[in-house]
Amino acid sequence: MVSIQQVSGAINDRSLNNIIVILVAVILFLVVLYYKMVNRRKTLLANRIPGPDGIFFSLPVSIGAPEKLWLHFFKISIKYKNTLSKLWMLDHLLIFPKNPEEIEAVVTNPDMFLKPKEYNMLNESILGDGIFSNKKFDEWKKNRKMVAVGLKYSMLKSFIPIFHEEAKFLSQVLYEKREINSDDCEISSAIGMATMEIIGRAALGVKLNAQKNAKHVFVENFRVIQKVWAYRVSYPWFLDPSLFKLSSIKRKHDISQSSIYDFVDDLIHRKYAELKDNINSQEEPDEECIGIKYKSYIEILLENGHQMSLKQLRHEVITIMVGGHETTAMAIPCIIFMLAHHQDVQNKVLEELMIIFSSGDPDRQPTLDDLQKMDYLERVIKETLRLYAVVPMFGRSVEKETMIGDYLIPAGSTFMIFPPLIHLNAEFYPDPEKFNPDNFSPEACSSRHPYSFISFSAGYRNCPGIRYAMLSMKTVISTLVRSYRFRPSDKCPKPENLNLMFAFTKKFVDGGVHVKLEARR
Repeated sequence: MVSIQQVSGAINDRSLNNIIVILVAVILFLVVLYYKMVNRRKTLLANRIPGPDGIFFSLPVSIGAPEKLWLHFFKISIKYKNTLSKLWMLDHLLIFPKNPEEIEAVVTNPDMFLKPKEYNMLNESILGDGIFSNKKFDEWKKNRKMVAVGLKYSMLKSFIPIFHEEAKFLSQVLYEKREINSDDCEISSAIGMATMEIIGRAALGVKLNAQKNAKHVFVENFRVIQKVWAYRVSYPWFLDPSLFKLSSIKRKHDISQSSIYDFVDDLIHRKYAELKDNINSQEEPDEECIGIKYKSYIEILLENGHQMSLKQLRHEVITIMVGGHETTAMAIPCIIFMLAHHQDVQNKVLEELMIIFSSGDPDRQPTLDDLQKMDYLERVIKETLRLYAVVPMFGRSVEKETMIGDYLIPAGSTFMIFPPLIHLNAEFYPDPEKFNPDNFSPEACSSRHPYSFISFSAGYRNCPGIRYAMLSMKTVISTLVRSYRFRPSDKCPKPENLNLMFAFTKKFVDGGVHVKLEARR
């Protein structure tokens, strides 16, 4: 039997809940009213752009998982074909360009140089004021020129032995990792460690021993940082620095950030001392450093970046480390996966390689000339990146009102550029969901707008490591394809079974990337 006190308590709880609901509704109404008054000009201009209206339109979605947020953006923007569209996230206006001309107008506009506030998380973390996130145009331009010195072909050429040596080691790791009875192998984790080792040697001039699963301060702490980034994207309110300070993972992030900074700073001091005393070419390096014949990216920066502070050097080195690892760690498994599911394409890649390596040892290290001859492999790489953009979304902040196409874009809004909106458009790529490397034949490329392929971003702030990425991917893939035939795995029998999620870059979910590998001889 229910007592009077229980009934009274239930009524009180119900009343309290009703009061809370009413208070929340009143607060939301006042907030909406306030923002409508403050953003009157923005709202007026936004109403002229196609797309759903309402400042709080996306509030329920913004507190969902990141892959749902990405799909929501994509579905909304694809609804409005061949025209700019908009979407409100609370009071934040997002604009989506749909064609290459609009994208070119955005990314080459100096008034849209800045990355939007969504990128602040990376700036606050280990990337600091590196060229990816730097907000000062003059400083960014100066540093970008210095970074470019370390990524020109004459420097990249010296990295090829590193690419090949780690690719050969990766080949052994994959063979030992495969299931003996089925030849099945999950390749993404091993490839991720290989690309980390490659960029560590090329950028820092040190062996991280990532492929041997040895613990290293940079590898271990970068894993923690990656998990924190994914967590903050999954729970967007933690993108706010004040709220992030209240989270349980803030302390873990700060410890790992400090450890990475200490490691890189110590390395910069050591390399600077070596250069100053001119001992690089006279003495054996210590047991952690790489041999004399390789000049690391950090050494190149120290030689050419005399105007950079220690803090700037640190941020540029970490930016290159993260960028060089993340992109190739995602792209190479996808390329191998697509070769496994398209045997005709894999055969053409092998035929090209057999011609290039027809003289001498077929397993030899490729030269720069060899890599530049891998035209068909390059088509395969670009076609895979068209279907699996490593960074499926990038943004630019609108500093002042600007005409783009037929619309006046209000200041304070953000352009969100989705490569898949261009890459999966039948107007530029016939049968766009089909894997077809001939989409990047010279004839096909010459008939398309140059901004119809934007996997490496575009404009002022495009990726400075495009050539590094292409040379390292060609070296790794050509080495693996000469060693193994890749076939589909029963654990992932079709390309549509490959599951990905978005957390600034795409990530593999549900066990990674499975293929079967068979030794060629």
